[in-house]
Parts: sequence; structure tokens; C-alpha cells
Amino acid sequence: MYTIQPEHGDVVLQSTDKDRSPIEFNTITLPQKGTITNVKTRHGRGRRSILGKLFFTQPSRIPIVSARSISSRSDRHSTSSSSTRSVEARIETTRTRSDSSQSDASSSYQSAVPDYFSQHSAESPLSSGVLSRSETAQTGDDSSLTSSSLIDVRSKSKGKGPLILPEPLAQPFAPPPETQSSPEVDIEEESALATVETLPRSSAENKTLQNIDPSEPSIEEWEDCITTATPKTRVEDTPKIRRRGRRTIVTQKHLMQTAIISLNAFSIFVTWWWPKFAYILLPFITATVALNSIMVFSIGAHVIWHRIFPEKQIMPEKPESLVLLIPCYNETMEEMTKSLNSLVGQKDIDQHPQAVMIICDGKVRGPGMEKTTADYLFEDILVEKDYRVRIRAAYLAWDQEFMDVVVQKGTYRGVPYFCIVKQQNQGKRDSLIVVRSFLYNYNVRAEHPETVFSPRFFGFMASFLKESGIDNVDHLVGMDADTVFEDNCIAELLKESRYPHTVGVCGYVAVDWKDGHWDPWRLYQSAEYTIAQGLRRLHQSIATHKVSCLPGCCQLLKICEETCGPEVLVEKFGYCPTLTDGMLTQIRATASEDRNHVCHMLSMRPKVQTRQALKANAYTDVPHSWSVFLSQRRRWSLGATSNDLLLVFASGVQWFERIIAIVNCLTWFLNFFIFASVVSFIYAMTHTPAWIIMCFVGVMLIPLVYYLCIPLWLCQKWHDRFQFWAGCALYTFCGPFINISVLLYSCWNMDSFGWGKTRKVIAEDAVPLPESASQSDPISKEGPAPDTVLGPSASSSSSSGGNQQKQLDLEPTQNEITLENSDKERQGNPVRQDKE
Repeated sequence: MYTIQPEHGDVVLQSTDKDRSPIEFNTITLPQKGTITNVKTRHGRGRRSILGKLFFTQPSRIPIVSARSISSRSDRHSTSSSSTRSVEARIETTRTRSDSSQSDASSSYQSAVPDYFSQHSAESPLSSGVLSRSETAQTGDDSSLTSSSLIDVRSKSKGKGPLILPEPLAQPFAPPPETQSSPEVDIEEESALATVETLPRSSAENKTLQNIDPSEPSIEEWEDCITTATPKTRVEDTPKIRRRGRRTIVTQKHLMQTAIISLNAFSIFVTWWWPKFAYILLPFITATVALNSIMVFSIGAHVIWHRIFPEKQIMPEKPESLVLLIPCYNETMEEMTKSLNSLVGQKDIDQHPQAVMIICDGKVRGPGMEKTTADYLFEDILVEKDYRVRIRAAYLAWDQEFMDVVVQKGTYRGVPYFCIVKQQNQGKRDSLIVVRSFLYNYNVRAEHPETVFSPRFFGFMASFLKESGIDNVDHLVGMDADTVFEDNCIAELLKESRYPHTVGVCGYVAVDWKDGHWDPWRLYQSAEYTIAQGLRRLHQSIATHKVSCLPGCCQLLKICEETCGPEVLVEKFGYCPTLTDGMLTQIRATASEDRNHVCHMLSMRPKVQTRQALKANAYTDVPHSWSVFLSQRRRWSLGATSNDLLLVFASGVQWFERIIAIVNCLTWFLNFFIFASVVSFIYAMTHTPAWIIMCFVGVMLIPLVYYLCIPLWLCQKWHDRFQFWAGCALYTFCGPFINISVLLYSCWNMDSFGWGKTRKVIAEDAVPLPESASQSDPISKEGPAPDTVLGPSASSSSSSGGNQQKQLDLEPTQNEITLENSDKERQGNPVRQDKE
């Protein structure tokens, strides 16, 4: 709802609602000084356009034009994308010319768009009054609008209505004289909300922007959908508290090491000193083998049962909507490209609405990388883009500080994507929380939930999904940036997700043989992967329906309260340990985030089910050196054990899964003793009755025989089967020694909570915003600034603009305008500062 009131005139023009309901409105005064604001009605915010085709019923598009700006622009016009958040604006016009010069300017304006307003004058009695005061409305005289303008975007008090950034008129302007210059745009720091890329555009791009549908969704319609949570109070980071927290962790580490050494030494001493009483410790020795044997028989029984009585699937009424997620950190361009291509090239899902979201955790370079992963994405991979925006204080990270992000929207091989680059590394867990929390809150936006997002950041992401044809997100498919999906991977995940109460599905993760098919390291790890997924995880999937780890490299999650609700996702999974938290809390927060999320979900929501789709194959890279292998297994070992302890003591855990968790913890603590028991068993074979030895051997051979049979029904090619059998031999004979090495390394580095050598980087390129981006005049004074653009990039222009495009794609410089998050400034919340 808008009104227009000329400064010198007695006619007030106004629009009304269809139902003629009473309206509270603000006014627009032309031409000297005017306040253009949106109008609130009892039914919500108005959705009107003033200078376009009169009054549209969708988001506002308000072009603000002066004669100088018209005569100085050729193909470039100030515009706002459909995803631009509305801001309140004040237009101050300063008359610097005489009345005669104003008349000349008016003539210039009328010659540029001779019939634009006259051709629409018959559509509504208000169209003639949109431009000028009443006495000149019939002639189209708009001299009162033709003075040179200084557009000053300021932050007003809360409760005022919004105004969309300038939008081009529907007809192209005539080519202007080359002697004219563009009007200056001045945006003050406190009003800034995002960094909007500014690019010169070609004629083809002008044509595209002129044909934008006025009903295209705008960010302003999403602003009232959510509220932003306030940061929680955390323990103050002082040297004293830091030293005290460090002493606590070191003390707990030494106590844990002492306990492990004592228990193993005592058990070994008992079996060797009193061999007649060794049977007392027999349950600890044979527990793992016994459970594996039970699971083998259970798998066989359930397979036969499901063949006779198949489980019923719930088929959806319409194809499920999918969001495909790739979190990344320091991956190379080759890894990112292969992963993206495999993700968007999936078969049998064309009927499903889908969109890709990429989130890059900071800006770092790994060994051998010329650029950061973020630069590879922006400059070399995601070249088809609609806009790029930098948003200050975009969301509240899991450490309760606000994070700046750069977002880019476009298409990749025909699939819409939304790329988020965090300006500081916060870990993969924080990235997962951002995307999962957004998708859940997008689905429940009608309830106006409290979220960790700023309204602008939420608006950009929400409008992206809306434009992608997704009104409600059904599933989130996650993969790692060093993983490649088979063509039917997602289709197989979807099939497995349609069983009742199923909220999560993982695929079958195989080793990528890119460096050779018979490399011993890869053979061993491939056999290890296959045995883990073909026995325990398979039993969890078909028997208990409680898969306790859904690997992030191949994962499907249903977007619902059980998986992505605030209680599970933010309060439990998203808890960031403080300096005073203990070692166990620190390990759970930094190691094995995929298992930790599922364990919280299974304990807090006992009725949910998680499954495995063995036909959903994904190929991932594995460590190729001993040091990287130990670093990875340290995280996996500590993460798995700490989360098993959670399943041991948490309520709501399925009884068989609780038993398995107890056995896993005992096996980890008594690994030295179990190794020594194998030696004792070999020695006992010389003086123990044969029938007793055969009983033990029979039980131990059941899992081993099952291992050898796994490739017969899992692998399709004999080449793959022989690969597994070769790796299984290495696993059988070398596994105990490798397990001891991993345990020693894990215990020694128990107080190290980073990724170690698994994610080694050589440089971190995250830098603070340039000074020019935070001052009142962010536009470089070296030359005329191009028009502010939030639309198609210049990458589709001529080849001569390629180098310029590459320069414009960098961090906010002379061609970007920084818009501060005024909401956060008003709340007094701190804004995250980038750090090296």
C-alpha cells in the first residue's frame, strides 16, 4: 500500500486494498524531499509497485530515476534481484540547476522513454499521477523528478516499512551521451546488510532484466517468517580460565591412561599367573566374537523372514523434494568437480524437485593447491551465477558468535545451486547445523520459529528454494567433497527411506581405487569398510533398524522434528564445549559428528528408524600414508567410543544396541589384554583337550567364514571379490597389530581435538572486510562506479569482459556495496571478526 503526495499540489494519490479495508499508510513526497516506505495493512505488508506497470500484487519493485541518471546510463540500470531484502530508503533531491536546465532535463527524460507512461495511462486513473503533481499529470511533465539525486540508504527505526532497491523500467533507455556520469550512490555503514556485487551488464543481460516477472518472490516476504535467537552466555575466555580448563583435560587424560594400563595389566597378570582361573575373564575375551556370531545368524533369519513377509513401503503421493548438500573445506578443484558432477548427474530422480547447496567452511588452501576451495568454486566451477552477496552477521554459529558469509546463487549443469562460504573456519559440525536447521525452519516457517539466522540470510536461502520449485523440503542428501556417487545412488537411498518410521538412510561406502587396484593400504581399508558395513551395520539395518552411524559421505535425512528439530540438532548436537568442559564432552563435539548426531536422535526419539541401502554405492578417498591413517583413526576411535558410552547410559536406547555399545567400550579399554589372550590361546592349544579348543575355534570361525562370503552376494565382479579376499587376509593377520597402534596413538593424543593431518592446510586466506567496504563510501574513486547489480553476472557477456569478471568475483572491493545487518546492530549483538 502506497500513497503519493506532491510537495506542491493539492492532489493526494493513493492505492486501496481490494476489500476497501481501512489502511494505515505513509506518504511519498515529491520532488524536494520524500520518504518512500511500504505501508502496513491489517492483512500484512503491502506488495505494490509505483513506477512500474502501476500496481502489482506481488513484491514491490520501485524504480527511482532522475534525468541525469537516465542520460548517463546506456545498458546499465540499477536493479534489485528477486532475492533482495527490502530496505527503508530516504531520497533527498538537491536542485543544482536552474529552472531552464530542469526543463532540458525533463525533455531528455521524455525523449528517453517517450510513450512508457502514456501507454499505461488508461490502465488506471492513478497512473498519470504517479510521476508528477496534478497540474502537470496529464502532459506527463516530470520536471519535479529530474533534478540530480543523491540516494542515501539509511536504517530507520524498527516498525517502518521497507523499500526495494531500484528496479529498471520496462522499456530500454536510449543511448546516453558519453559525457554524462552516473549519479553517486552513498550507503552508510550502519545501514549495511549485505555486500551486493556490482557488475557492468551487456545488452543481452539488460533485456533479461527488463523481462523479469514483477511477481517474482522477493526477500521481504520472508523477513517476518523467523526471529533471530540471541547469543547464549558462555564462559569468559581469560588466560586463567583457559589454564584451568587445560589442566582439567590433561588430568582426565592421565587418569584415563592410568585406568587403561591398570585394567589391561591386571587382566594379563591374572591369565598368566593363575591360568586355572582364566575362565573368569573369558566373557571379556569372547564377547566380540560371540556377538558377531549372533549377528550372523540374526541376519540370515531376518533375510528369510523378509523374503516370506516383505516389509511394506509407504509410497509418496508426489515425488519427494530433495536438497543435495556438499560441505567442503580444503578440497581441490578436481575433487569438487567430480563430486558435483556425480551429484547433479544422478539418474531416476528427474521427477523430484531438487536443488544443490554447497557450504565451504572458511577459506584455506591445502598442500598443492593454488587457490582456496572457495576461490575454486567461485572462479572456476560455479561460473553460471545470478548474484553474489556478502552478508554480515548472517547466522549465529555454534560458538555463539555471529558469522559473516558470502553467498552465490546460480545453476550448475541445469540444477540450481546455492553456495555459502563462511568467512571463518568453524568445523563441519557447524556447517551441517546451518543447512539442516535452515531446511527444518523453512518447512515450519508458518509458525514463525526462533532460528540462528538473520532475516536477510534466511530470506536469501528461502527465496532460492522457492524459485527452485521447493515449497517443502522432504529429504536432505549429504555427501563429502571427496566422494563420488554412482549414478543410481540417490534413487536407492530414496527406496530405502520409504519404510515406516525411517528418518535416515546411509549408502554403501567403498574405496576409490584411483591410485591402483592392488595398493596394500587401500586393500586393507577396503576390507575393513566392507566387513563393518556388511555385518554390524547390515544387522542394525534389517534387524534392529537402528543404524548408529550414518556417514556424511553418503547420507539421506528426512527433514523433520526427529532429525533436525531444535532439541536434537541445536541443543544436543549443536552444543559447543566451553573451556571448562571435560575431555569426553570435547571429544564428542569434535570427533565423529555423524555418529554423534544419530546417537542423540536414537536416544531422544526411540521410535525412529535408520537404515542402510547397500545398493547406494559411493566411492571415497582413503588415507594413503601411515600418519594420515593414524590421525583419521584416532578421531574415529575416540568418537565411536565416546558415543558408545552415550548409548550405554542414555535412556530410550534399543536393548541389543545397548549391549553392543557396552561390548565395544570393553573391547576398546581391554585391547591390550585381548591381544595378549590370543597369544595365551595359542600356547594353551598345546596342553588343553582338543574338544575344548575346537569349541573355541568353531565360534571364532563363524564370523570369519561370513567375512569370506560377503563378496559373493555384495560384489558383482570377480575382480572386486578377489580384491576383498586379498584385503581380508591383510585385515585378519595385520588387524590386531594395527588396532594396538591406533589405541596407543589415540591414548597419547587424547587431548587433541583437531582433525590433525587428515585436513592439513598450508594457508588460510580469510581476511577482514576491506576498509572501503565498511565506510560510508565503499565505491572506489579511481573511476565511475558501475551500477549496483543483483542479477545475472557478467560471465555470460563477451570474452573481453572475462578478466574483469574474475576481478569482480573477489572479496568486496570497488565494485561491491556493503550493506550492514541493521537488525543486529540495533540489538547490540557483536559481529564476528575474521581471524587468521
